[in-house]
Amino acid sequence: MTFGAWAATVSLAAVITLVCAMRMASDPAVFACCYFSAAGTVMSVMDIKVMRLPDFMTLPSYPVMLVALAWASSQIGEARSLYRAAGAAAILLALFGVLHLTAGVGLGDVKLVGLIGMLLGFQGWTVVLRGLFLACMIAAGWAAAMRVQARRDAHIPMGPALVAGTLLALMA
Repeated sequence: MTFGAWAATVSLAAVITLVCAMRMASDPAVFACCYFSAAGTVMSVMDIKVMRLPDFMTLPSYPVMLVALAWASSQIGEARSLYRAAGAAAILLALFGVLHLTAGVGLGDVKLVGLIGMLLGFQGWTVVLRGLFLACMIAAGWAAAMRVQARRDAHIPMGPALVAGTLLALMA
């Protein structure tokens, strides 16, 4: 990518993170949400450009997310939300792992959805379902647009839809 493309990506990530920070300022998980919005935006742009979610972005995000959510859990004084986050991550990893093996979902998307499960699971099961539903609707809209353009065999990067659905679910 050119310098201009990276500058635009970083600017977009900064704006989305600022909106996330302002919307969730009173939520103890605000740091996790802001981290995800910045990293998720960069990962989405990379997924659109090169059709990959690189390990150097997804894998280091797991300990960052875990520490941010553990801190948030300590602020509200309950471990239940942290256990729910781990459970949601495990369920989504398993679900998308099966989709990877059977339906051609990319392995990068599987790794990304674990982070999404942690973040949405911390907020509650309803938020997990809302985020998945929104991500599926965004991906379906994108696929329909590709079909209208007669690009029926085009691969659709799921990362941007997953990130957008997650951020919309968090801010709803």
